[in-house]
Amino acid sequence: MRKPENIYVSLQLNKDDTSGELLLNIQFDQNAPNFFNDKNNVSWCPTIEELDFVSEAFGMLIRGKRQQQARSTEPGPTRELPRDADEKAILDRVLEKKRTTY
Repeated sequence: MRKPENIYVSLQLNKDDTSGELLLNIQFDQNAPNFFNDKNNVSWCPTIEELDFVSEAFGMLIRGKRQQQARSTEPGPTRELPRDADEKAILDRVLEKKRTTY
């Protein structure tokens, strides 16, 4: 396995206490060459490798939810899972939440 290059983010998997859903958090390296922070704005210009890394992580999370739902035999309401095409929308929401914390 080769060492990842041009990846200046780390991913963290958490479980939401209220909903029980898994959440994927992105941690930014504020010293990275593609992360910019001034007094009013936070900007991240993801590298191709970072986009691939985050997309792969979201894909794994979605596949895991699908497998879990398929194994579940408990009766009850089923939730609609995000489609692979929604990964960009999910990433946009995560990034927006990160911007509001700065």
